[in-house]
Amino acid sequence: MQQFVLAIFSALVLISSQHAAAADDHLTLYTEHFPPYNFEENGMIRGINADILHQACQLANIKCEMKIYPWLRAFELAQKDPASGIFTISRTKSRINLFQWVGPLASSKAYLYRLASRTEIAVGSLEQAKQFSIAVAHGDVYEEFLLAQGFEYGKNLIEFRSKSEPIPLFLQGKIDLVIGSDIVMPSWLANNQVPVDTAVPVIDISTFGSNYVAFNHAVPAELANRLQQSIDMLKQNGQFEQIVASYQGK
Repeated sequence: MQQFVLAIFSALVLISSQHAAAADDHLTLYTEHFPPYNFEENGMIRGINADILHQACQLANIKCEMKIYPWLRAFELAQKDPASGIFTISRTKSRINLFQWVGPLASSKAYLYRLASRTEIAVGSLEQAKQFSIAVAHGDVYEEFLLAQGFEYGKNLIEFRSKSEPIPLFLQGKIDLVIGSDIVMPSWLANNQVPVDTAVPVIDISTFGSNYVAFNHAVPAELANRLQQSIDMLKQNGQFEQIVASYQGK
């Protein structure tokens, strides 16, 4: 009962702020191809976090235009465009002062994965993982993490433009390890028409916490606060989890 009353109160506060909002409140949200969190389908940007933000923007009475770019380009645009943000992004020490942070959005633990059939890849530690080839997306937080742990390009790291790009080569056995999670890996494997148990996690490398949407510092704090309230409301009324569940098994 108390949770229901809280949700109603939050809704009234949000509705009140909507009426006070300017009619031209507009944000551009940059993102990358990172299924199932964000991807383009039939000219629309969809995905778990894209759908959450579509709902949150509508609830907050903010016109949100989403655009997909390679990660580093999206990251650069979000810092230059004063009416913009970027998602799905981890809040790390090196990034925290670059943006205003709203969320968290949907996320899950990250692992190094190997093919279930490749039992010769015996990995129990990051030091052991240095014996094998690992695919990383250029500009990704896990590229930064692995480089800091002593991994090297030309030795054990192979660079790709996006997180999902190396999956076909991984399935062919041409790359030993890839970085994924229990949310993204089933989606990537399904997109390549292979069973979910084709790949198995071997090392938990979750070091960066949850995913967020991050806004340029020029975005009015009032807009960021309204979107935060909307995301909180989606969590309170169950829509947040419904969106996450709708992508499971796809």
